[in-house]
Amino acid sequence: MKALVKPYGKAGLTLVDDAQRPETGPQDVLVRVLAASICGSDIHIYDNDPVFRDRIRDGQIVGHEFCGVIEEVGDQVTTAAVGDVVAAESHIVCGTCYYCLNGLKHICQEMSGIGFDRSGGFAEYIAVPAENAIVKPSGVSIEVGAILEPFGNALDTARRVDLVAKSVLVTGCGPQGLMAIAVAKAAGARKVIATEPSDYRREMASRVIEIHSRNGGSEDSVLDARRPDLVEHIFQATDGLGVDVVLEMSGHPAAIADACAVLRNGGSFVALGLPSQSIEFDWANHLVLKGASFYGVYGRRIYQTWFEARELLASRAVQLDALITHRLPLERFAEGFELLKRGSAAKVILYPDLEYRSLFD
Repeated sequence: MKALVKPYGKAGLTLVDDAQRPETGPQDVLVRVLAASICGSDIHIYDNDPVFRDRIRDGQIVGHEFCGVIEEVGDQVTTAAVGDVVAAESHIVCGTCYYCLNGLKHICQEMSGIGFDRSGGFAEYIAVPAENAIVKPSGVSIEVGAILEPFGNALDTARRVDLVAKSVLVTGCGPQGLMAIAVAKAAGARKVIATEPSDYRREMASRVIEIHSRNGGSEDSVLDARRPDLVEHIFQATDGLGVDVVLEMSGHPAAIADACAVLRNGGSFVALGLPSQSIEFDWANHLVLKGASFYGVYGRRIYQTWFEARELLASRAVQLDALITHRLPLERFAEGFELLKRGSAAKVILYPDLEYRSLFD
């Protein structure tokens, strides 16, 4: 079968056509991949970033955001059927550790990741545990199905605190920042302020706000994160108080510093973005003396977030179609990665078999 594999110690990925088709275990389903999405972490893998280098074995199939149709089910599977169109929870958990037994599967201490610790979805087929196969919401495209996994991250971030009638700062308008904006609007935020240095991504953010604004969204704004008066402008936009909630999606030290500065006393700071290095943090003035609440988010809650995601998308309260900017056959994967690295795309979809995918329109 066709697949994208990672050569150890080298930049880029390699397209092969003789990868072994995975076997279906008794509790697994075999999924024929219809569409797969490139994630930011895939770019780190592509660039041979040390953060993932030693986690991925030589020649491993990568990719963890995908949607496909189940073609086989294991002998013990009762929750999925051949013909189901599914996305996948990419974290495979043990189910028996302290965290799993206490409703915290998303931070399982024995977790393995699809496309990281085991074969991924940039391939014609992938086998996953049946419990990890999430049926695509009706009325949602296969391409949006392929980005349900990252949407869960953004949703869990935005839903960590109450956003109703709140002023919300979203720092970073990459795909998950754009998704967080959509959720904040759907959740009833009074004012959404997004910050982003990229012209392309600011345009995308404005489009997402427009799509999700029922009453014009006149109080919302998308700001250049590089403007020297950014902090002052945000204070002016919030009557001198600062924002009620920060959704930090960028991981950029400057964005984090600005967000801490404009968080109002008693506000909530929710962090999903990962800095590439340690950062300085004014513990006293930005957290303790403000009486602020700080939340770190990893992955998404298994499986509460998935149920919420399906309902939001099925009801059209959140619409993600505009985030999919490029569609390419698997063979043109390098083009997709370069588009993302240049900042000229939001979500890039790869098709292992575009002709077969067309049968599901």
